[in-house]
Amino acid sequence: METGIIYTPLFQNHENYPECPDRVKVTAQYLIKNDIKMFTEPRVFDESWIQQVHTPEYINNIITTGSVDYSDIHYEHALKSAFGCLTAGEMLIQDEAQNAFVLNRPPGHHTYADRGGGFCYLNNAAILARYLQMHGMEKIMIIDWDAHHGNGTESIFYDDPSVLYTSIHQSPLYPGTGEIQDTGVGQGEGYTINIPVPPGTGHNSYMKIFSEIILPAGKQFHPDAVVISAGQDSHKKDPLSSLCLCSGSYYTMTRQILTSITPNVIGVLEGGYNLASLPVSVHAIVTALQKKEYTGGIEKVNEPDGIMQIIKSVKSTHPNWW
Repeated sequence: METGIIYTPLFQNHENYPECPDRVKVTAQYLIKNDIKMFTEPRVFDESWIQQVHTPEYINNIITTGSVDYSDIHYEHALKSAFGCLTAGEMLIQDEAQNAFVLNRPPGHHTYADRGGGFCYLNNAAILARYLQMHGMEKIMIIDWDAHHGNGTESIFYDDPSVLYTSIHQSPLYPGTGEIQDTGVGQGEGYTINIPVPPGTGHNSYMKIFSEIILPAGKQFHPDAVVISAGQDSHKKDPLSSLCLCSGSYYTMTRQILTSITPNVIGVLEGGYNLASLPVSVHAIVTALQKKEYTGGIEKVNEPDGIMQIIKSVKSTHPNWW
């Protein structure tokens, strides 16, 4: 199997509008319609993997509270999502797949070690990163292109030089974090790269950011694997942001990661709340992982000025990468 796709209808078993069950339901249906029909069910793992990232107090609080944030989300739902990501990691480690995409919910990148937020309850990308590291993949790069900054993921690895966390996110926007000057602390100084972009930013600007920042840093860091926090709420039709990517943007970014950084890539679903654009965007990502050509075109928009100045500021803040 070249590309593992981890999915179960059980990911639909809770409601937290707009992070709703149809996000994964309609996406799975769209993949099947486009002849991507082989899904892998999440496997069961020891919960000690969750404790590699989250504090016992936080985990116990989720379990004993019974539900999270006054929604119908329970610990078992978040655990199933994390297990889906661990399944992708196991498939990569055991050579069952060359790469993978996890069509999971709830998402995770706003979750700190000791608290959740923003529809997120366990940090799927962080748990996966630690799992990969404990199985010999010592250096992990996380590329977070969700429209919202992954404040939880950043916090977990903020002092850790073994994980290079990079984020392209709209600013201003929830959660209000992810400034260029936020670069890590201690031994992790320089291993957090934040690229905040203004509303209206689209395909051309993201390609410049990739060519000037993401790909060069990735090549120099030389990770054993890349975890994509794949939030397609940066699409121009998404209701929760004002960014202007298209499905072809996600295809191009995924393909560049595969060819320029490492073939060991796992995409983990984060945001994406337009039920028409999300399935098409995920299909574009999976098509890139499968190393197939994508027929969706690039939709260009009139983008705001100042992207090159942002790139210059990021590079001057991280001189060791260039």
